[in-house]
Amino acid sequence: MIDLEPSLLEYEELGRELVAKAIRHEHVSTIRRRVATGAAVGVLAVGGIGAAWVALADPALRTNAAYCHSEADPSSSFVGVGAPDAEAADGSLLQRDADPIELCAAVWRIGGVGPHATEPPVDGVTYDVPDLTACLRLDGIVAVFPNEQSRSRVDLCRELGLAPWHD
Repeated sequence: MIDLEPSLLEYEELGRELVAKAIRHEHVSTIRRRVATGAAVGVLAVGGIGAAWVALADPALRTNAAYCHSEADPSSSFVGVGAPDAEAADGSLLQRDADPIELCAAVWRIGGVGPHATEPPVDGVTYDVPDLTACLRLDGIVAVFPNEQSRSRVDLCRELGLAPWHD
């Protein structure tokens, strides 16, 4: 009869080999995770810096534009709106400071955002506008959200990970 049971020395050698393989695997996995994390952080940083630079480079976006969201969620669908510049008597352009809540209320009213957003605007037809709350995004642009639970501006914006907008 053949003895298939490994000896104590063979068990110890198998144990050392398994530990060495586990250490090598963990080392390779750690390197892969670090490389992937570094690449992701690099892409996000470059993209974030580029997006912030573009948005912050134009003060008109911060004073005359807003993102009107369909739900109280920064990832919900939205419509970007802006107030036009006005022309002064001398022909120069006057930049107006627009109220983002007023801009978004106008878009809600014609059905450009919200439950009627799939319908084309119909002349003379208006829709109800929910309570709207304005929050400030990291890039300095105001985002306006429906506030159907009538939370305070500070509470809603903080729940969304944004700062409250102060008019």
